[in-house]
Parts: sequence; structure tokens; C-alpha cells
Amino acid sequence: MDKVGILCEKDSAMMHEFSRRSMDRVVGGPLLSMAFSFLSSYMEANVRKEVEKDRLIIGEAAAAYAAGQAACDLDLEDIFEKTKKTDKAFLEGLMVPSFTITVRYSDFADIRIQRIWRISKTVYALLGKWPEGASFADAARKSYGAAEFKEIVADILHLYSLETRMLGDAIRSPFRTAIRDAVESLFRAMEEAKEELSNDYMKKIYDGAAVQPGGRRCLNTHPHGA
Repeated sequence: MDKVGILCEKDSAMMHEFSRRSMDRVVGGPLLSMAFSFLSSYMEANVRKEVEKDRLIIGEAAAAYAAGQAACDLDLEDIFEKTKKTDKAFLEGLMVPSFTITVRYSDFADIRIQRIWRISKTVYALLGKWPEGASFADAARKSYGAAEFKEIVADILHLYSLETRMLGDAIRSPFRTAIRDAVESLFRAMEEAKEELSNDYMKKIYDGAAVQPGGRRCLNTHPHGA
């Protein structure tokens, strides 16, 4: 049973659905419409980038778990450095006339490391309560109560929204005002979609099922955030 593959598939489906729902919510005036074409291309590439980064994070966490390493001993800085390779491919592939992106990792390093930690802790919790032959939903119900599961999904999506907003601030273009307004509209849309999607996922897994109490916790804190 390829539990890592299942986790990556679930993450990919969630992130693409989140992106779709967010873009469906973007609204604005004429200036925003001017930037919409770029915004659509940006989000399409950005979510692919995020899925690849999540695949890396899930793989690193699962490998450490299999090796008996505690979650608190994960080298988050090393994983962070590895994610930069995915960023590089994303930026190289985002070739749009009149638009450039200058990334300063110091601006959002803490947010990304918090997201790496959040995903990693979740991988540990799920693998610790996931017997062979059981489904992802079974593992989720054994690891978390419904409200906690919803909070985790919302937090992972929120941290992605924050980083997307910061990357948007790094865009340089003659249409800077329109881009800035578009990114702010997108951020608001993402925050709305986050609440809806996390609630939908909770209902999908927990409605009609016996909810188990919270499961294994390796550590609740980390120097870079919860």
C-alpha cells in the first residue's frame, strides 16, 4: 500500500480544487480585468509548483518517520532549501512579457517553514494511525477529531495564501497597480475558499462516521511555529 502516494494524490487534488475555487471568486473592476490573464497563468503555474513542493515535504517527512526519526528532529531548514529548486523552475517557466518576479526568501521564509512543519506533523500523525488496508479517511478519523482536522486543512491553505500574496508583491510590471489590486483580490478569494474547502473536506470524512479522539502527537511546538 503506497501511503505516501495516496497522501500526495490527496494533497494535489486539494490544492488544485483550492486554486479553482479561489479563481472563481476573484472579482474586480477594469484594472483587475487587465491583470486577469496574467493572474490566471500565475495561479496555474503556482499551484503546480506548490504541489511539487508538497510532494517533496511529504516524502521527506515519511522517510524520516519510517527511519524512526521524531518529527521534532526534522531539518526544516534543509527541506526549505530543497524547495527553492522548485521555485527556480517555476520562475523560469513564468515567461510573461512586461512582468518579472524578484524573490527575496527572507520575506516569506518563516511562513514557508511553518507550512513545512505543519504538513510534516500531519504526515507523522496520519502514518502513526494508518494500519495496512485502511483508507485515508480511516487514518484521518483515528488521528484527529473533526474540528482539529478542519483547522489543519485551513491552516495549510492559509499559509499557502500568505506566501502567494507575498510572491505577488514581488512582481514588477508597468501595470503594478493593477497587479497589486489583483493579488489582493486573489488573497481575499483564497481566504474565502479556504473556509469553504476545509469545511467540505471535514464533512466528507467525518459526516456519518464515528469520530475518534485525537491521536498520536510527537510534539506540539517547534521553534519556527506551530
